Parts: sequence; C-alpha cells; structure tokens
Amino acid sequence: MKRFFLFVFLLTVMLLPGGRPAAAKGLPPENLPLLDMVGRTYCLGTNLHADLNFGKISSVNYQKGTLIPWGRRFRVERVLRNRMMILDLKTGRTYKYEFHRNTRSATSLKKHLARVFLDESECDRLAARVERMSDVDKDGIYQGRVLPGMSREGVIIAIGWPPEFANRGDVMKLRSWYYWVGRFDKMEVLFDRRGRVAIVRD
Repeated sequence: MKRFFLFVFLLTVMLLPGGRPAAAKGLPPENLPLLDMVGRTYCLGTNLHADLNFGKISSVNYQKGTLIPWGRRFRVERVLRNRMMILDLKTGRTYKYEFHRNTRSATSLKKHLARVFLDESECDRLAARVERMSDVDKDGIYQGRVLPGMSREGVIIAIGWPPEFANRGDVMKLRSWYYWVGRFDKMEVLFDRRGRVAIVRD
C-alpha cells in the first residue's frame, strides 16, 4: 500500500508545472537532455563574452562584449527552445545563453554545453591546470585575448572553444582556428608545429 501511495505522489509531482513533462512541452528532442541541467550549478571552463544590453551570451561566443571569466559559477534556471537561462551566482544577474542555429547544425547541444559548463567537481582541477601553465598562457587567459606563444589549451580558456561549425574534426590537431569577433567579422588563430600560437589574423 505504501508503494502505491509513493507511486501516486511521484507521478503527481512529475505532472505539476515545472516537472519534466511540463518543462519539456514544446521543446525539440535535442533540447530534452538539457533538462537534467536545470537547478544544477556549473563553473565556466572558458572565458565568455556577454552583451549586457540584452543580457545574452551566444553559443558562438563572439569576441566582443563584457568578459565573464572562466571559473565563474552559474546555475541553470530554465531550458527553452533556442536558449537556456543561467544565473550568475556572483552577481545575481540572469543571462540568456542562446543556441545559434549554426551550433545546432554542427553538434549536439549537450556536447557543446559540456565544453563550456563544467561540473563543480572539475572546477578545482581546471584551476590547477591554469596554475601550471606558462606565463604567456596565464597573461592571455586573464586578459581574455590571444597572445603569440600561447598553447591550444590556453587559447581555449582565454577566448573559448573555436565554434564547431567553422572548425571541423579534431580541433586539437588543426593548424588554424576560426573565431567570430561579431556577426560578420572573424579572426584566425594559426599555430606552429609545436602547437603554439604563431599568428592572429583579422
């Protein structure tokens, strides 16, 4: 009898507004795995750039706007069709993390977000990796820009992962990465044979 009442209780909770079936209404199938992120806290694995006027961050991570530093803690508040609402636990500000259509076409949203938002258990390991990096990597990371001599990992933390739709294959083996500065402007980061930044082209 107790099991029956427990079953009824759980079913009722699931069907209440905010339960997964209600939250999933109207979402495309590729968004459904993201519902497991709601209510959880993550830290940024890379620097991000935010448009404060509109309170949004693009999955392309355009290289302009206000820098939000790696390691910052965010809580996922809600998943919608084309964006995810995230709360900056330091400032109390809520942002729209927008899923660009080209990001959707190049990879799964779950895979994309796993690169940007790290489980809290990984935050200390990330900080330890940064601490072991070269001085030029650290300078680029804390300035949020690419400097000659930086490693691939340093570039990723400094300005984010290169957008998936413009950098196909194993990015850690590519000799050049493309980033978008704005909607119509991009830049190219070229690496030498040692995997260090050689040239940055606008």
